[in-house]
Amino acid sequence: MAVVLDTGILYAYYDRADSWHGAAIEVLDQHRGGLVVPAPVIPEVDHFLGSRLGDRARTVFYEGLTGGHFFVAELSAEGYARVAALNQQFAAVCLGFVDAAVIATAESLDLKRIATTDRRDFGAVAENLSLEIVP
Repeated sequence: MAVVLDTGILYAYYDRADSWHGAAIEVLDQHRGGLVVPAPVIPEVDHFLGSRLGDRARTVFYEGLTGGHFFVAELSAEGYARVAALNQQFAAVCLGFVDAAVIATAESLDLKRIATTDRRDFGAVAENLSLEIVP
């Protein structure tokens, strides 16, 4: 079964010192061949890897993107509209663009499983939208 990846779980996968590292490895290994990265997640991961771990970590991430380790999902015009609608629907949570894009991507691909370390935002909307948050 495929899983949509959020920024936090991807960052944790590359950072051995991150408290979520072990869980991230498990999730990504468990879903190998079905790892979906919403395109809006990529700049965030790139920023965190570069600022916290350096250029080598970025390079390894790029290799994963170009080597077919991940399926990169672009947002359609309808996806952007859904991002806006999700932010309006869950205004009290303050999802923001990237978290809403992760959800919109999952919905557009008819996937229910999102891998994230962000329990605050995703936990608040998961039940309402019938999403499964892992790990």
